[in-house]
Amino acid sequence: MMTHVNLSLIGILLAVITISFSMIFKLNIGLSLILGSIVLGLFSLSLLDLLQTILDASISPSTLEMIMTIISITFLNVTYQRTGKAQELAENLGKMIPSKILVAIIPAMFGILPVTGGALFSAPLVDSEGDKIGIGKVRKVFLNMWFRHIPHLVYPLETALIIASHLTGVRLSLIIAYQIPVFIVGLSFGYLMGLRDLKKQGALVIEWKYFRRFLLSFLPILVTLALTALLNVKLYIAVFMGTILLFFMTRSKEFAFVSSLKTLSNMALIGFGVMIFRQTSQASGVWDVVVNLVQANALWPPILLVSLPILIGFTLGESSPSITVSLSMLLTMYKLTPPEVCLIYTCMYFGHLISPLHLCFSVTSEYFKTETWQAYKQLIPATIATLMVDIPLMILLAS
Repeated sequence: MMTHVNLSLIGILLAVITISFSMIFKLNIGLSLILGSIVLGLFSLSLLDLLQTILDASISPSTLEMIMTIISITFLNVTYQRTGKAQELAENLGKMIPSKILVAIIPAMFGILPVTGGALFSAPLVDSEGDKIGIGKVRKVFLNMWFRHIPHLVYPLETALIIASHLTGVRLSLIIAYQIPVFIVGLSFGYLMGLRDLKKQGALVIEWKYFRRFLLSFLPILVTLALTALLNVKLYIAVFMGTILLFFMTRSKEFAFVSSLKTLSNMALIGFGVMIFRQTSQASGVWDVVVNLVQANALWPPILLVSLPILIGFTLGESSPSITVSLSMLLTMYKLTPPEVCLIYTCMYFGHLISPLHLCFSVTSEYFKTETWQAYKQLIPATIATLMVDIPLMILLAS
């Protein structure tokens, strides 16, 4: 007869496989996490305990707050797209900034609207601006991917960052403060590998007309960030106020809550899935088993803090479930300091960035008609170089 230890290990292995295959077959991320939770629970809990765990996780105040935050951010993102304000941001920047800089800024600007596969929004603009300065399609893939995702290391409305803060109890502002060095390093390597050898065409010309339009388009996000950072307003309330401001600025008929219900419900499911997986994994005792195995083999903690998130990020190809699984495992093994939380997040993020399952990677490669191995020629060296700076730094700060 199998022991509880063996069943728990089989359960978590099958749970990760279930999540991976569910996402490959395009099932909602939240539903994938819930399915993984059920698989794990069936191997380690009684049916009654599993149902109680799912219920407790679903009605927890922290779960409801996370869902409200994710829904509000998603609604702001959808509104930006449907009112054309996202396009305005890029167009007004293009009137002031040379193409060499613009091919990096455009993906970053669209990156502040973190929707699944959102790299497809910026790809046509990177394509047209890149043609002006003679950039090949492989480099366009790198620029569109790298500069879209690097800001997510410090962007306070990034869902995976919010999840990391909720799961660990570390303030979002503190996580971002520790992430700033790796953000700067990432930008630097992106410039060195993607922009340095390009000839500058045109000059930086700040015309008040275009700058004013840019600021007006960006104002709802600025208001949201200011309310959160300066007045300590709850994030979901600040985002809601930013969305209301955007509504009054545009008065667009496209501002329709009902037509966004499918997108909003999908994002709400992610919040439920994250918290259900976390609570089920804790109740199952599987991480106690993993802890004992790690301690028995005397693994140096940083090895696990680095390798596990990279592996999970690469395997799942999505940041939200990857940070959920990574932290659910590691929080039961270690009392994580803020630098260690940042180390886990960064390693997970770069693992998911280069994953073939990463939807942004897939749609960008498809748009530019490139093979995965071609894009890896720049993505992997830039990833390794950034992590080689970040990993020792965070280990040093945590010691």
